[in-house]
Order: sequence, then C-alpha cells, then structure tokens
Amino acid sequence: MKKWEIVNKEYLNNLKIFDLYKYKIQSPYTNGKKEFNFYIFDSADWINILPITKKNEVIFVEQYRAGTDSITLELPGGMIDSGETVLKSAKRELFEETGYKSKSWKKLGFVHPNPAILNNSCHTYLAEDVECISTPQNSGSEFTKVKSIHLDKLEELIINKKITHGLVINAIYWYKLFLSKR
Repeated sequence: MKKWEIVNKEYLNNLKIFDLYKYKIQSPYTNGKKEFNFYIFDSADWINILPITKKNEVIFVEQYRAGTDSITLELPGGMIDSGETVLKSAKRELFEETGYKSKSWKKLGFVHPNPAILNNSCHTYLAEDVECISTPQNSGSEFTKVKSIHLDKLEELIINKKITHGLVINAIYWYKLFLSKR
C-alpha cells in the first residue's frame, strides 16, 4: 500500500470545534497521477474517561446530542484544551461533567475516531476509586445528568442499545483488554 500525496490544503471555515479544510490529494495508483478532493475536519484531540467507584459502579453522564437528536448515555469526556496534557484534560473533564475526582489514573489507549474525515485521536483513561465531591460544573451548551451503573451491566446496555456511542463502546473494550492483562 502506498501513501497518497497531499498536494494542497485549503482552509474553508471555522466550525467552532472543528476547522474545515479541503485537501487536494494525488493518488499513486492512477496513471495520470489523478488528484482527488477530500474534506477534512481539523480538531483537537479528545479524551474519554471510564470512572469506576469502589463499589464497581461506572459513572456515566446522560446528555442531549444534536447529531442524533437524542439523549445519550456516555462516559465523561471532551476536547483536550490547547497546552493541556491528556491526563490533565481527563481530570478536568471528569470533574466538570460529573463532580467526581480520582487519585488513581491509568491510560487504556487511543483511537482515531474517524480517519476518513477527522485528523484527531481520542484517548481513553481509567479513573479508579472515584469519589463525588461536587455537583457537575456544566457551562455553556453542556448539561449532564450523572448516572451510576454497575460494571456487570455494561455489555447488557450495549446489546440493548442503551449505549450507542462508538467511543464509549471503545472505552469499555479497552477496559476489558486491560482486565485481561492484569
């Protein structure tokens, strides 16, 4: 497999959480070195946290998502702020969305959420022995409701389509891999 060559990047628009670019990319597989246009969302990396209490309950958030016009059950997470480390972002997002904190953090892994159109990564952290110290610190357009669910119920929630967010399912998979290597 040969990598394609980016011939030109054209900035199109700032969309608040993404910058939209038009890439002109040349294929190494066409005789005339044909060029194709791709539209790419340039985004900061994201963070996803799997927070578990001492009672083996996972702290989730329910929130409205405009893309699916639905209330979703998700893990806390969000965008990594400029100049912020991944771990610092994880701690901030956990507290902001849930009011919980932890002293025990482990990185589980990262994925590329959609490499066809996004150029970022989503990092997943495990926060163990989380404790509630406050109410959620919602601001702007974000409003979350905290919900705790026992670890034993996660696969059932996925099967029954109560958890449908791909990055949340990925975080649960990372956790299962982590447990298998303990």
